[in-house]
Amino acid sequence: MTDIYIISGFLGSGKTTLIKTMVRSVFRNKAVMVIENDFGETGIDAGLLREYDLNVTSLSAGCICCSLTGDFAAALNGILKDYSPDVILVEPSGVGRLSDILKICFRQEDKGRLHIRKTITVVDIRTFDKYLRNYGEFFEDQIIYADLVLLSHQEECPDRIRAIEEKIQRISPGIRIEADFWDSIPLSVFRFGPRNSNVIKMEMEEAVAIRPVRIRRNACGEGGQKMNFVRRYFARDVFSSVTLRWEPPLTEEQLGKKVLHVVKHADGEILRGKGIVPGENSGLVFHFIPGSLSIEPTSAAGNQICFIGTGLDERQIRTLFSEEEKDGDTCMGHNRSAGFGKDNTDQSAD
Repeated sequence: MTDIYIISGFLGSGKTTLIKTMVRSVFRNKAVMVIENDFGETGIDAGLLREYDLNVTSLSAGCICCSLTGDFAAALNGILKDYSPDVILVEPSGVGRLSDILKICFRQEDKGRLHIRKTITVVDIRTFDKYLRNYGEFFEDQIIYADLVLLSHQEECPDRIRAIEEKIQRISPGIRIEADFWDSIPLSVFRFGPRNSNVIKMEMEEAVAIRPVRIRRNACGEGGQKMNFVRRYFARDVFSSVTLRWEPPLTEEQLGKKVLHVVKHADGEILRGKGIVPGENSGLVFHFIPGSLSIEPTSAAGNQICFIGTGLDERQIRTLFSEEEKDGDTCMGHNRSAGFGKDNTDQSAD
């Protein structure tokens, strides 16, 4: 029987990095396949995973939680039928709901074809409060249905670890949280431990039904006073993605300036950016979340860039990325973090 691990986490939390870590250590001598979903048209994360000689089934042009549920079920069926690997790692879209993925996997488990070994959610402590406030039900769902929560980027905000752990415990009392660096966590933590599968099974019909979620918004009423209110949306109505293709080679500095130029001047809110583009001597891969940009060389070839967010204008973003960078759009350099042009902390989806 195939073991399945679901690696969940909101946009840019570090899911792909965790999968690489687990493949190197936890599943060193196992036959592993990955079902990976990029929100948007690209397979950037899939390309990075293939650097590790992994078999990757990539789903694109949507998110597993909504329009691609049929494709995910078909991919899972095909892998179980044609390959029967020891382990399947599922990396859903960062804007998906973990409960929706579990619903599909439990159907296969009930048929005796796989065993859901563990659901792991990666939480970036740098963006926790913002995402909890603006995208609460999407974000909370990934914690509520996790067996294990791993904190990421804890070295950047060590003084916030305890407060974040307390907030996570309020969302899902008793959940196991690991704040240590992933390479130092015992392998048994990833493979074994208590599960909440019985509760999920008993409440599946109600708990994972596809239904709207609530998104908090801010607006101004008559007289300019600030008002907070909540509207209900489906995932596909909240988030959008813009995918670009870029062929000319760039330096790390040029790529960083272009990304920051888009982030600073684009309408809406960019929650995630990632891509692989040609560099001078090798490919360059970048990852962006609000407040952090990393750029590094990669052996993976690619020419695609994807921005994910709310209220995005595709034509505008294409124009901004193609423009010459303005002097004020400075790059932070290789693998470093800093604040960015406009502060969208209190903005959320239309």
